Amino acid sequence: MLTGLYPDGVARLWGSTPTSQANNEKVRALRDRRVGDIVLFYTGNSFIARATVIQLFTSPVIARAVWGSDEDGKTWEHIMALDDFEEFSQPVPALDVLAELQVPRPLRMLTLRSAEDYSHVAHRLPAVHHPQPSRGRTLPSESRTTRLTGPDLLDRLRGLKTNRNTADGEPSRHQPLALLWAIARIAAGEPRLARWSDFRSEVGPLLSEYGLPGSKVTPEYPFWHLRGSGLWEVHGVGDDAGSMPSVGVLNDTQPEAGLSQDAAELLQDPVTRLEAMLLLRDRYLRNVDLQALLGRLGLTGYTAADGLDDTSEDEDDTREDERATTAAAPERATGAAPRRDVTSSRPVRNAAIVSRVKEIHDFRCQVCEARLRSNRKPYSEAAHIRGLGKPHHGPDELHNLLCLCANHHVLFDGLEIYIDVEGVVRETHGDQPLGPLRQHPDHPVDEKYIDYHRSLCMLNR
Repeated sequence: MLTGLYPDGVARLWGSTPTSQANNEKVRALRDRRVGDIVLFYTGNSFIARATVIQLFTSPVIARAVWGSDEDGKTWEHIMALDDFEEFSQPVPALDVLAELQVPRPLRMLTLRSAEDYSHVAHRLPAVHHPQPSRGRTLPSESRTTRLTGPDLLDRLRGLKTNRNTADGEPSRHQPLALLWAIARIAAGEPRLARWSDFRSEVGPLLSEYGLPGSKVTPEYPFWHLRGSGLWEVHGVGDDAGSMPSVGVLNDTQPEAGLSQDAAELLQDPVTRLEAMLLLRDRYLRNVDLQALLGRLGLTGYTAADGLDDTSEDEDDTREDERATTAAAPERATGAAPRRDVTSSRPVRNAAIVSRVKEIHDFRCQVCEARLRSNRKPYSEAAHIRGLGKPHHGPDELHNLLCLCANHHVLFDGLEIYIDVEGVVRETHGDQPLGPLRQHPDHPVDEKYIDYHRSLCMLNR
């Protein structure tokens, strides 16, 4: 990865140590960082340089190789890969800037402020000189400052220009449904662009079944008007189409439409995809049976935290056969149950970190403190926060694990409980608190995985 970012062999990295706190300033800053953010370097009550974030990752191995560890054995594992580094010719006094940004002074930890807040103080900093990119690294054809980012994508989804029902003001579902259909194509690895005939035959039934009651089934409207979202492209329609080509013209010319290249690339990331789905549900599809809709689109695996294994067609057929056999089974059975060979593909878990998280917590559940026993030995379970199965594709690392009892593991994987931004475990349906998640300094949990699981719970609530 570093070789791809820095072909000249010089890596420009900045890191932060983990924190055991649930939602302090540093935790929020680490959680909300984005590619494209500007980093200001601070020392001695002054800003001395700035750079642009081009990649975010967590790697204690790389961090120890670069920086070693501090006196507490921690390393700067939350890493930002930087470029466009620019050292100021003169240090810039920081006190007035920090005061205007409402940041406590002096600055003692990583903090994050919005682009709008930054724009209010940008005049206090030296003008950007547009430094050259790292020697040997090729910029995309479109400047990084104009490329779509994750926050941009969510903002554009939030600002869809949808018609509203005159009776109750509910927004039309045509564009959100078409976008969910397009997201499903990306998740399935299908081409981002589709011919008009395919779009009409697949999106039309969605509009009929899940559109607003009484609304007309007009797939041509989202096919064409989603261009205004800044996330959608239409190719193959002549310049003389006017404000909108007729259905006859679309049928004759068979243009293609779909998500832009930038949007499609962003939505390949499971985190961005989940954020987009949750936003579309909350803003436009509140009264839709979302689970039925997602199942119809093939967006499966979002009803459980652990996701799906890659099960073979043989196993699916076997399940159908088993249901049929069960229905016709006699009231009493004799002998051993019959068996059938099946094949499936499942993620390989790291047994060492599973043992490690249990040992750190002395086999006690981080939710209820229960310490179970089985076969005269202490028993607990290691639960992945962001599941390893698809569509979550979470990493198998200590920061993505919890030590839970069997009961709370089932509730956590079943999206019946979640961890709020203050570190309190709550019931998904009703928000009743169960108590704070017990944490341990030797087991830092990455907030981005907690955020992902919480978003899953909100999607299913």
